[in-house]
Amino acid sequence: MGRQAKTVMKDTSSNRLEELIRERARLDVELERCKEIVTVLFVDIVGSTRFYDEHGDVAGLVMVQKALDLLIPIVEEYEGTVIKTIGDAILARYCDVEQAVRSAIEMQCSLAERNRDRRPNDQIHVRVAINLGLALLKGNDVFGDVVNVTARIEGATDADEITISPSVYEKIQHLADLPVKKKASGVDLKGKSGKLDLYNVVWKPGESAGPAPPRPSKEQLFIATGLHTGLADALGPGRGGVAAPRPGVHRKPAASLDKTVLLSAEEVAEPPAVGLRFALARVGPDGSLGERFPLDQPGVVAGQKGEIPLTDDPLVAAKHARFTQLGEGVYVEDLGSPEGVYLWVREPYRLKDGDVFQIGRQRLRFVEHGQALPAMNFSPDRTAILAAEPENPGPALLRLNSKDEEMGRYELRNGEISFGRSKGTHTFPDDPYLSTIHAQIRVQQDKYVLEDLGSTNGTFARIRKRALAREGDTLKMGRQMLRVVAERPTDRRP
Repeated sequence: MGRQAKTVMKDTSSNRLEELIRERARLDVELERCKEIVTVLFVDIVGSTRFYDEHGDVAGLVMVQKALDLLIPIVEEYEGTVIKTIGDAILARYCDVEQAVRSAIEMQCSLAERNRDRRPNDQIHVRVAINLGLALLKGNDVFGDVVNVTARIEGATDADEITISPSVYEKIQHLADLPVKKKASGVDLKGKSGKLDLYNVVWKPGESAGPAPPRPSKEQLFIATGLHTGLADALGPGRGGVAAPRPGVHRKPAASLDKTVLLSAEEVAEPPAVGLRFALARVGPDGSLGERFPLDQPGVVAGQKGEIPLTDDPLVAAKHARFTQLGEGVYVEDLGSPEGVYLWVREPYRLKDGDVFQIGRQRLRFVEHGQALPAMNFSPDRTAILAAEPENPGPALLRLNSKDEEMGRYELRNGEISFGRSKGTHTFPDDPYLSTIHAQIRVQQDKYVLEDLGSTNGTFARIRKRALAREGDTLKMGRQMLRVVAERPTDRRP
């Protein structure tokens, strides 16, 4: 085979590989967009293997079928969906955590009633495990780490127990009629790097639960759910795992793009309490909070079509974002909206490659390894010849237009770069929504950190797929501003 043919084959293989890589990346993005928070329940019949050995295959199949005939209708009665039966086990999912727990109690109570007057070898006992986390839904099936964690919890569950994860306990711990006790701390789950605390739902009549366990830590919630802190990417100690404000930087109350005054970090209300519920409130032009939309169910959608209607804004997609209360915050998902979902940056925020943020009317993208044009040499007849080694331009900020096209480039070669209307490394005199000096990027421990400099209209970072918003945080979708507000009940569990 000639050298030219080999070169053509090599180039073809290289192009094909690049196409496969791009297609894999596209599929990964699509899969991430399809993920949502669900509750997964495992029911496993205890001692079925021994029953098969002692009584034979036919008797074993009859026993398992009796159990399934009793348990599956209970799943459906409590609005659950049976995903599959795996031999002597049931995998089900629920939209509502409370319904999943109540169905588990109904299962155990029904089996206890059935076993009351039967011989031990004719009794049926089960163990139930429940977890709340991020999953990929495809048709009637569910995939993801939430299923794996639930299976590991089931393996640590004893007969007649209902064992739940920290994320499930967090969602039901305010319900006085669903008592819970701590089962174990720091349990090793096979295949998982983090150790998980486990809890038991007290369902047997006369059984004492004792004092309610403390609320789970955010680390425990993240292990159970498979979520991450989103914009709260830690650089050091501080609220929500983010870096503490830089000394000497004055932080005054911030305002929206229409001069609406918003809460500063210091004005956030007291930490969330037991039974706390969240809502999203529109921020009006005069700074007042307008219509509230309670987050009283998982997966509340905001957009032109959804439970939170934003029909007066053409920049808002049909289904723009999805919101679910999770622990002491609100889990926010961008549903693939063209304009994106932005979160107010109230504390220093570590930039990652590809992050987009907005100051005034300016949108900027951080690139850790910028793509510059290859260096060129010229022959005597002015024919351009590509140099062997293209220059690596290093970290930079790209200024974007409304179509995400690059309009300008700002290199990050120095330790600090700032932006403002009239002061800073780079100024935008024609942008009335920028403060005199608005925001800066500085290097901290070899990381690039975005920081608002007490601007009037704030700095917003676009979330990547999902993030966790806290009470007092403000979200921007199109031209709409929504604030996370807490609604505290008067009757709390003692």
